[in-house]
Amino acid sequence: MPTLVLRNVPDDLYQRLKETAAEHRRSMTQEAIVSLRTGLDGREELPNRPSLEESLDWLRSEVWSLPVLDQRSDDEILGYNAHGLFD
Repeated sequence: MPTLVLRNVPDDLYQRLKETAAEHRRSMTQEAIVSLRTGLDGREELPNRPSLEESLDWLRSEVWSLPVLDQRSDDEILGYNAHGLFD
């Protein structure tokens, strides 16, 4: 796959690309490719992503249902002593 290097990108355009990539949870490279496709083809191709509800269902069933093996208290894990001070 070819590589494209852009030089002298205006600061405001770079910042907009960075913000848009963060909003869409994409890398700047992925966002730049989508933006180029949109501009050249007039449409946006979105990756196949699970919905928020599908993600939450997966977390509930696969992650949050796992047993807790560490029996220490939250304070012990964080390193607080009996006086509430960090050890």
